[in-house]
Amino acid sequence: MQEGQRIAAAIRSSGVRCEGINLFLADGEAAMQEVFHVHLHVFPRFAGDGFGLRFGPHYKELPSRATLEGLGSQIVRALNGPTAPAV
Repeated sequence: MQEGQRIAAAIRSSGVRCEGINLFLADGEAAMQEVFHVHLHVFPRFAGDGFGLRFGPHYKELPSRATLEGLGSQIVRALNGPTAPAV
């Protein structure tokens, strides 16, 4: 991410048309990858550029608090695996 921020700063100071920056991290087939590796895209943005994200029909259906807490617990357990320091 530090390298992405460095590239974003270079884009902003380069004269490339840019009113904002999107950093988009892709990892896996469901993240629109064909060659599987972690990949950071740095998109210069400006009003009316036509770039956007499309959300599925159920995107605004929020999960229950219990579901969110369960998912959070799973992630914390994964972070605190056998060799990881406690979070």
